[in-house]
Amino acid sequence: MKTSLFAPLLFAMAHAQSIWVEAESASRKSIQTNGWYSDVKKEELSGEGFLAHWGNQVGSAEYHVKVPKAGSYVLWLRANPVGSKLGVKVGEGSWTEVDFKANSHETINIASDDKPDLRFVSWVRAGVQKMKAGEQSVKVRFTSGNHHHGMLDCFCLTTDAAWKPSRTLKPGEARPHWEVPEITKANLDEWIKFVRPSGEELGWRQVRWHSSLSEAAEEAKKLQRPILLWAMNGHPCGET
Repeated sequence: MKTSLFAPLLFAMAHAQSIWVEAESASRKSIQTNGWYSDVKKEELSGEGFLAHWGNQVGSAEYHVKVPKAGSYVLWLRANPVGSKLGVKVGEGSWTEVDFKANSHETINIASDDKPDLRFVSWVRAGVQKMKAGEQSVKVRFTSGNHHHGMLDCFCLTTDAAWKPSRTLKPGEARPHWEVPEITKANLDEWIKFVRPSGEELGWRQVRWHSSLSEAAEEAKKLQRPILLWAMNGHPCGET
């Protein structure tokens, strides 16, 4: 079980307690898989693993976490928000349904083919849980109307009420610092060549564009070709 307690971070986080759990580390689960639904960019996931359910019955998973200190813990889950229903139960509490519409944060497409279908993940705040010190259970279940589908990448319980997750960064972690390369006379031409688009990238300039839809429709009819419509509404500076 890959349950992680971040004790080294406690001082930096003003003695906050945090528990990070990878979804694939469930101690007990009832999951059915689907090749298409599970075909995602795993590099976008925490630990490059996840739990995905798609079947004819409700999916479920149970985790056992070690709570270092009694207190109020904010529960964040990184799960599939599109058309799914995710229920969660912490300890002896009751089942509650996660409200993706009101509490979602940082939704990204993880479909391997980038298609805008069901395969998204989002961080969602699932309320505050009163927890006792010691081992506690966290249960999740997937009950959507579409094959009971649901995904869970990971979840975090933290006493730091101000913490807000970002991608796969755990509480107290920061994004890596990338050094900005120095531009000199010696490498200036190389950088100019690098940032300028290549001939292949400028292929769109070879397309015959029309400012009139009727002209485009007439030409497309003659050539038996489809029309790509590029439209913009609102003020030209706003590009809304």
